[in-house]
Amino acid sequence: MSIVHRVAQDHQLNASSPRSTRRSGFTLVELLVVIAIIGVLVGLLLPAVQAAREAARRMSCQNNMKQFGLAMHNHMSAFQAFPPGHVNYDESKNRYKTGGWQHGQNELGWHWLPMLFPYMEQPALWERVQVCEDDRSDEHTSNPCDHCEYMDDNFNFGREQLSGFDQCPSAPSDTTQFSDGTYGLEALAKGNNYAASWGSGDMLSWEENETRGAFGTYYVSQEKIITAVGGVNTAGDRFQNRNGMRSRDFLDGLSNTMAMSEILSAGDSKDIRGTWMSPAMGATIFSAFYNPNSSEKDVLAACDETIPDDVPGQLPCLEERDTSAIYAAARSQHVGGVNVLMADGAVRFMTDSVDNLNIWRPLSTAQNKEVINEGL
Repeated sequence: MSIVHRVAQDHQLNASSPRSTRRSGFTLVELLVVIAIIGVLVGLLLPAVQAAREAARRMSCQNNMKQFGLAMHNHMSAFQAFPPGHVNYDESKNRYKTGGWQHGQNELGWHWLPMLFPYMEQPALWERVQVCEDDRSDEHTSNPCDHCEYMDDNFNFGREQLSGFDQCPSAPSDTTQFSDGTYGLEALAKGNNYAASWGSGDMLSWEENETRGAFGTYYVSQEKIITAVGGVNTAGDRFQNRNGMRSRDFLDGLSNTMAMSEILSAGDSKDIRGTWMSPAMGATIFSAFYNPNSSEKDVLAACDETIPDDVPGQLPCLEERDTSAIYAAARSQHVGGVNVLMADGAVRFMTDSVDNLNIWRPLSTAQNKEVINEGL
């Protein structure tokens, strides 16, 4: 055999040898390294994705508040005033109670949220408000929460949630209905996340210049608006659109006074928080007595005191029905604070740690001639 032939044969044998076979794919160590790298990347990306989503939700929430601000100023353009916080028919009775007829709330009228329906492109809802008010024009012993919810021919107005403009995307959905039988209210819809500022005190804080907020109670005698007792049944008299705070009433300035902030609706049928038909503390109004997202319990006219203190996501509370010492803090699910609508229409983000005495409470009052710059 020639040398050339032998070399060729040896080369052929070496090529077919198992030792020279080239492998494809990963080793176990390589696979584990790749998985670890992917895990690290996911760990880095998920918080960023969640933060981006929350930023989008927060922006949507701010946009909702801007729409409320625009509606308030459209109302002011039409009537030279914001709507009142709510209307009461008797100055000597029930000045702080916000329940139903079984709790002595026969003198309660409409509040700020329904009065803004015409200015928030909600003409159908406003029509139902007027249908309800026309029906009860001769009744001076009923309030809207009781009467409208009970009206079958007006679709039990108040039992349905609004169409989303009163709900913050970051807040938990609340599809429960307020059905506390002691108030005589059967099924008022919940889920509202925006509340008007009542000032820096309790339910009667609007009576004092030092604590009065952008919204409060307007008193009007039933003899003026109830036809059964000699009143004139006109829309202007019934809803008192012209009798909220006027621009000149904001002695602190519109840009230095909070008009609205966020609240959280509690998913409990006995808890009035988030009930959009009611002008109750925690339902459609809040107080700056406590800091945003305060660890202090809200003190409410109606709530379940058995809600645990130590369960995340729960909203513990205290119930108080005999005095005006009722407080509901501004609350949200945004990290670190709440969105606030100023009376001039601007939206700001206020942190939970805001100085309560020097910034938070002064911002909630309208007539102390205060100018707040620090920390804003």
